Amino acid sequence: MIRLNLMEAAERVSVLDVVTPVRVTDVSAQVKTSKKKTLLVAVAVLFVFGVFSCFISVFGVPQPLQGILPGPYLALIGAEDPSRSALTLSNGQQTSAGGSLEAQAAAAEEALKRRNALSVNQVVGEVKPQVLFNNKRDDYNSFLPMEKISFQRAAINQFFTFLTTATPDDVGFSDCVFQSPNYFYVRGVSVKPTSQRSFLERVKSVSSDFRTPPLPENAPATDITAFGLFNVNNVNKAAVTTFVNVKDVAEEIKAFKSIAAANKVTIGGFDKPSVEEFGVYKRFTYQVSTTADFPELQSMMAALDASPVRIGVTKAELKLVKRTLSTAMTLVMFVAP
Repeated sequence: MIRLNLMEAAERVSVLDVVTPVRVTDVSAQVKTSKKKTLLVAVAVLFVFGVFSCFISVFGVPQPLQGILPGPYLALIGAEDPSRSALTLSNGQQTSAGGSLEAQAAAAEEALKRRNALSVNQVVGEVKPQVLFNNKRDDYNSFLPMEKISFQRAAINQFFTFLTTATPDDVGFSDCVFQSPNYFYVRGVSVKPTSQRSFLERVKSVSSDFRTPPLPENAPATDITAFGLFNVNNVNKAAVTTFVNVKDVAEEIKAFKSIAAANKVTIGGFDKPSVEEFGVYKRFTYQVSTTADFPELQSMMAALDASPVRIGVTKAELKLVKRTLSTAMTLVMFVAP
């Protein structure tokens, strides 16, 4: 009996040895894992600190944190704390945040005293009216409205006069465009290559930014295409100086038509102008047309330039259609109430 009990006890010991094995703890692995976690936490803290520093460096110290963050830290990152910023007085004295209200009041009072002590001439000298107004106004975009009208009339008159005198007899145009202030485009053909070269050289001599594109392979050797900026000279910007009164619009158009009729030019299209409001004045724009020949058009432009009529020509587009010259023009009038 005793032997059987001993055998059962031995079997239980053997079973327990198999079911419950001994676990050995790896101390070095746990130390490495702990170091990694600590390093990750430190990196995260540094990243958040860097982002926070960049934020207050750009946008300033938020109001809830004003007066809390250390001054050396703010100076290091270049941030400003309004509650700690020093006020510089006129005598060079600086006060800390504790006396900022008193310092502000003293500085404002001192500035007011200095301002009241200035003479009228000193105040006017500080304003510098020449900064507000470009008295030269050499550029077309800086011209006053009526100065633009004067320039437009002179520019198109000079360009049409040039074409009349500089174009050889054997050169004809199919397209001609002039747009204010001085943009032009001409396209045509000449009978002889010598006439073509002569005309292009003349146009180039009175132009800036002159261009003539290369001809296509199938184009004739006498083809003419040129565009650029026409040199407008000796313009009297005070040729017309006053706006057209709203009650005189019809009379001004009648005067323009009289100039056209005197040069055998009949113009239509004054019925429905486009009106733009500019506060103290309005701009009336008319899209008109005529089938007059070029010599008559040139004479009309010369007469308009010499007249007191207050109408400008911002664009003239001439096109040859079935041997008839068709001209579309954009006319402008500035009208005051």
